[in-house]
Formats: sequence, structure tokens, C-alpha cells
Amino acid sequence: MMTKALWDLIDEKLVPYPRHDDEPVVGLDTERYAVVTVVRKPLPVYDPAVEFLVPSQGIDLDALEYVYEWFVEPLPVPPPPLPPGPNYYSFYAALLISSVYQAVLTEVLSAVSPAPAGALAVFVSAMQDCLALRANPDAMQQAIWLLLAQLNLSEENLEELQQMLEDANLASVYVLTPPAP
Repeated sequence: MMTKALWDLIDEKLVPYPRHDDEPVVGLDTERYAVVTVVRKPLPVYDPAVEFLVPSQGIDLDALEYVYEWFVEPLPVPPPPLPPGPNYYSFYAALLISSVYQAVLTEVLSAVSPAPAGALAVFVSAMQDCLALRANPDAMQQAIWLLLAQLNLSEENLEELQQMLEDANLASVYVLTPPAP
């Protein structure tokens, strides 16, 4: 392996040694080029579980060496995990098998007015948008309030619905009670 190279003093870059051996170059422009020894330092010992290697290379004109070496750096501290995001799938799955949904269907089917059925249709449409990754939190919030305003759910059903929102990480996005006017 070649241990010599030339350092271009004007362009400040390493250029290949013009010979296939390490013998001196006859007629070398010493005003432009310095003959340097290429030094390849071995890999240092490191623990890949907590450290990584950073390659480095540079010229030492005083020693007439171009050095390839490695530095050991600690791995960066990973950022804290993100809190889990809203999970509309788990919310809807839990809702469909809940007593809340059964109470909603019972009220909608027994109502004389079409308003509860319309409110349920608006809610299901907003929920379908959320499931299709087109969540519109404002529209969903309004659909929740519209549906709940049309129904007379028990305190137990409202608590179960609130728990489903919390379990699906939706309690920070949606509230069951609209703000006071």
C-alpha cells in the first residue's frame, strides 16, 4: 500500500503520489507540492451500545503527515418518546361493542323525531373521516355535541364514553360537554 501522497499547497488538497512506489519524485515542484506520509490510524476500541466512531482526516504540515483517524463519540441521547397519539380505530371498536352504543341505537330507533337519527348520521360520517385519516377535530367535536344533545344518555353511559375517549388518547382532543354560552 502506498504510504506517500502529495499535498497541494496552493489548492490545499491531497493528490495521489505520481509514482507506484515511495521513491522520490524527480523534478517535483516543491513550491506547490509537499510530500507527505499517509498515516491510517487503527480503529479505536469502543462500545457500540453507547458510542460511535467519527472518521477524521487532516494534514499536519509540521510532521508532513496526512492522517486518517477515528474519534470515539458518545451516542446522542434519544429524545423522550412521544406520547401516544389519538387512536380513532380503538375508540370506534370499543364504541361499537359498548353499552353506550346500544343505548344510542335504542334511543334513535324509538325516537319520534328524526333529529336523533340525523345526529347519529353526522357523528358516523365524522367518525368515518377520522378512520380514513382525514380527521377534522372541529367537525368531530361538533358531531359529538350534536349527538349528545339529541340523546338522554345516563351518567353511567357518559362515564363509559369518557373512559373510551381516554383509553384511545382522545380525551385531550374531545370533550363531552360543550362550553357554556
